Amino acid sequence: MSAEKQEKYDVVIAGAGPAGCACALALKDAGLKVAMLDKEDFPRDKVCGDAIPGRAIKVLKNISPVFAKAFSDFPEKCGTRKTQLNFKGKQSEFTWVVEAYTCARMQFDNFLFNLVKKHTNTHILTRHNIAGVDVQEGSVTIHIKNKPSITAAILVGTDGAHSITAKQLTARTLDRAHHVGSVRAYYKNVTGLQADTTELYFDKRYLPSYLWVFPLPNNVCNVGFGMLSSEIAKRKINIKNTFYDFIKNTPLLAEKFKDAEQIGALEGFGLPLGSKTVPMSGDRFMLAGDAASLIDPFSGDGIGNAMTSGQAAALQAVKCFEAHNFTAAFMQQYDAEVHRKLGKELKTHAIAQRALSKMPVLLDILFTATRNKVLKKRLQKYL
Repeated sequence: MSAEKQEKYDVVIAGAGPAGCACALALKDAGLKVAMLDKEDFPRDKVCGDAIPGRAIKVLKNISPVFAKAFSDFPEKCGTRKTQLNFKGKQSEFTWVVEAYTCARMQFDNFLFNLVKKHTNTHILTRHNIAGVDVQEGSVTIHIKNKPSITAAILVGTDGAHSITAKQLTARTLDRAHHVGSVRAYYKNVTGLQADTTELYFDKRYLPSYLWVFPLPNNVCNVGFGMLSSEIAKRKINIKNTFYDFIKNTPLLAEKFKDAEQIGALEGFGLPLGSKTVPMSGDRFMLAGDAASLIDPFSGDGIGNAMTSGQAAALQAVKCFEAHNFTAAFMQQYDAEVHRKLGKELKTHAIAQRALSKMPVLLDILFTATRNKVLKKRLQKYL
């Protein structure tokens, strides 16, 4: 479609990541005129941990078993069956029943993007960089840098951790106490990796943070580290230096990485945590995914929650058109649904994050508990 046409849409999805694509896929049979825009062309890289949790697969199944089957057949992934925890030379391993994977975000996001192209009538507009958003009585206008503006009845903001839609529509500002600064690099030839096992390494100096090693196809792995932004600022930590120091000064990691080769640069990214309730909707708009600050405060997972909220936004959009009601009060149904699906878990994990930060001894207790099969099974529900 030509970007010069100033058409009005029923729904505009601002961002083509997992939340935006889940929303577009869930609207495939709604009979609405939908556009999905993104500032990038696809495939494009996205700095992330590359873990695809069971919740993301569940969303695909809920929207259509065809989509879940397509991902099952998708070759650019590793199935995750176990997670190994490492702390002070001790190890504990959890075996997972829930279907989960690791997959580079360039591959996963492009997979979802292609599902939207193949299975929906969504108008896809790439290289559309949002400059601003205005909500009027009868519509919402999305201003695009160096391109004509776009109008819609509903805007779904899925434009990520640095969401312009969230900043413009909810006056969102960075809260370092509920935000993580992270870095990630790709490596090859890391020794001792198991394709079905993700590895987490803890250090008392940086709790509740951890360094992760997630295997990917072709002998590549995603390695990253993150800390609360408030701690980074308070302790004046250089997170890139800390990343390399963590590997060098952890004997097990130093051995695993002695012959490893870093692929590309060590890149940074931010994680807006779901440890604080933020506005997610208003007159004629909803926010989903990282734009709604839904990242798990304990695990750092954002993809599953993003796709869950993207699907919920699609269902709410349909309700709005059925009721001819686009008010902030009516949109609160969306907030309530997201809290119903994710709220209890986010709250529990936020408490665990804060407790571990204040009392590092809890990690010793955790590792002791994992030696007991009954306690280990109970703990697994919360990790």
